Amino acid sequence: MERVFAMPHRIEAYTPAPQRVHGYFAMPVLHGGRLVARVDPAREKGTLVTKRVTLEVGKGGAPLNGAIEGTARALREAATWVGAESVRIEEVRPSSAAASLRSAVAD
Repeated sequence: MERVFAMPHRIEAYTPAPQRVHGYFAMPVLHGGRLVARVDPAREKGTLVTKRVTLEVGKGGAPLNGAIEGTARALREAATWVGAESVRIEEVRPSSAAASLRSAVAD
């Protein structure tokens, strides 16, 4: 992934929780040919829970609006895969994008 998309990535399941950067099992989100975010998902009954969303903006990443749009679409789609009726977003990095991402998921 780093060679193709210039984005280092690792599963942090065996990393102690306080040292995790993106979450226990963060998955990359591809949008418009770029990796725009990492999402740490879980499922609680009928809800897809995103414990942490890290938007990859700047430094060759997607523009913020593209990262939000692509991540919102991916979360809505993933919810259908697991039979969830709703999506809950707990933490967003950068935090300044949290309201926009939550609104985009609800649309």
